[in-house]
Amino acid sequence: MAERKRTSRKSTKAGKPAPALQRSALIPSAIGVRDALETGKVGVWVWDVEKNTNSWSVNLEEIHGLPAGTFDGSFSFFQRDIHPDDRDAVMSAIQRSLQEGGPYQVRYRLPPKDGVEERWIEAKGGAQQSRGVTKKMLGVCQDVTDRVKVEYELLSRARQQELVARLGSEALTDSDLSAFLNKAAQRVAQELNVELVKVLELLPGDREFFLRAGTGWSPGLVGKAHVPADLQSQAGYTLSNGTPVIVDDLRVETRFTGPPLLHDHGVVSGLSVIIYGRDGRPLGVLGAHTIKRRRFGERDVSFLGSVANVIAGVIEQRLSDSRQNLLIRELRHRSGNLFSQLLALFSQSARTSTSIQDLATKFEARVMALANAHKLITEGGWQATSLQQILNVLLAPFGERINFEGPDLYLDPDPAFGLSAAIHELATNASKYGALSAVDGHLDLSWSVARSEQGPFLKIDWRERGGPPPPDQRPPGFGSKLIKAVIERQLNGKIEQVFSVEGLQTDISIPLGHERWPQNRPVTDVLDGLPPI
Repeated sequence: MAERKRTSRKSTKAGKPAPALQRSALIPSAIGVRDALETGKVGVWVWDVEKNTNSWSVNLEEIHGLPAGTFDGSFSFFQRDIHPDDRDAVMSAIQRSLQEGGPYQVRYRLPPKDGVEERWIEAKGGAQQSRGVTKKMLGVCQDVTDRVKVEYELLSRARQQELVARLGSEALTDSDLSAFLNKAAQRVAQELNVELVKVLELLPGDREFFLRAGTGWSPGLVGKAHVPADLQSQAGYTLSNGTPVIVDDLRVETRFTGPPLLHDHGVVSGLSVIIYGRDGRPLGVLGAHTIKRRRFGERDVSFLGSVANVIAGVIEQRLSDSRQNLLIRELRHRSGNLFSQLLALFSQSARTSTSIQDLATKFEARVMALANAHKLITEGGWQATSLQQILNVLLAPFGERINFEGPDLYLDPDPAFGLSAAIHELATNASKYGALSAVDGHLDLSWSVARSEQGPFLKIDWRERGGPPPPDQRPPGFGSKLIKAVIERQLNGKIEQVFSVEGLQTDISIPLGHERWPQNRPVTDVLDGLPPI
């Protein structure tokens, strides 16, 4: 485009030279206008409709992101330089101005370009008519990208705040947690304009995530798929990093490789945030992913974090309700059976005791094992209890003779009660007949979490070494029966015991609930399933 020619006025109507003050004021004014247009990213244009020619300021090409000298001045070129989605609206506005002679004002985007930020142009103009016929159109174009960003930011934040508030309100009335989580995933997908959203539950042992809810994933994956919580998955890296993680392009990501779940769905960009519980423990990860390359910003992080907080609040509230109901049922159930439980322990202990002193020792130890488990759970507000803490309390008398190894793991009240009883009996047998009865005897106690088709389960390896030779075959006593009953009947687990040259080897496996997420389970009792008195 060529800039419109500027002329300076040198004479008045009377033919006399203009005052010097006027001349000096007019010339700088024209320069000032040009500078103002360029500084404000404003371009001026004139379209001679009859001749179909255009005149424009030289900065119009720059405003439209065009190389200098490439705009041929035709109206069709101008049309092509409008985003396809905005083209009809711009042409309609110009057509109305041509027909009616009034002004027009439109905003439009420039055509998208790879790696180039979206740019917005605002055009204002009007038609000049003579005897009802449009002769010319003139106007200005201005780059308003920054202004549009601010406006969009404000509108987007207001919309997102409303969405989060609506989710929080719906959480109060929606009794189905899974339905709520899937609804939240769908809202996130719509707001962030992504194809895939996942709500990952962190399973006990912190080694795996469970795809609890989501949208966009292949049929059959939600409610069944698992994602590793290691540093090679985006969710695992997020958990380890402790802060939101943004991925611009998974194909060239160097911090982690990404799990098959993402690669199988063609994910390119994504954002993940941690779902934190009130006690600071992570409950899971909320992730949003797209198959297109995209840069997620701080506003996206803030929004996804707000939704994660709502989800955490819902989970905590459901857990609180579940614990309260469980506590009420437990109090009713246990108070009604307390005396029969104590009688059962006393009667069974008496059958295998050789004296009153022996009976008192056995009975007191078994009751105290249960009492200690009750104390840990009730003092923690009837919440999940640390397995390490349970073991430390039960095996405290043996001090440094025991080697512990296992992940940070929390147990729900039922398995905590049952496992406490079983561990107490194992320790009692080891102190009487096994490795802990010998001066140089030791116990290696390790645990881990694995997964089967039925869900996660806890594996406990009890390895005694340095004890006396294994005893001759004899009928199992009450302690052995109690261990087997607790593990297999009450906790629906498995137990295998082998006497090796080193000492007793016990392998225990019990199914685990998702202790950080609500679920419905029947109330059981520590002594349910014991041999009859």
